[in-house]
Amino acid sequence: MNAASVSLLLIFIYATEAQLLSCTDAGIGPCVDKVNPKTGRSDCPSVAYLCNNSIYYTLMTEQCPKTCNRCNGATAAPTAAPPTVSTCQDLVDPRTGVSNCPQVAYLCRNPLYVSLMQQQCRRTCGYCT
Repeated sequence: MNAASVSLLLIFIYATEAQLLSCTDAGIGPCVDKVNPKTGRSDCPSVAYLCNNSIYYTLMTEQCPKTCNRCNGATAAPTAAPPTVSTCQDLVDPRTGVSNCPQVAYLCRNPLYVSLMQQQCRRTCGYCT
């Protein structure tokens, strides 16, 4: 091993140790969001609005514990709030800034997607009360 390799290894060990020491999850594991391998960055900040969505709760807890403040081992999924007039809207894709609900409206009554579509595309699917 040359000096550059040793330096790089030491930096990696230091960074990993710093992540573990800054973790507030009672030693369960490092409190870091997972990284998108395609971009080399975490997508968690852009989808943080899904942290307490009952459909995505488990996935967000696994993928984005730091962003969702789940480093303390919280496991109880929230109960869904009853829909109100103010929630009668389609969610917007944070990557594009527009809803893709009109393009996937054919899934509104598909039994496999009803729950997701009720959360994501309330207006397009006519789920508003």
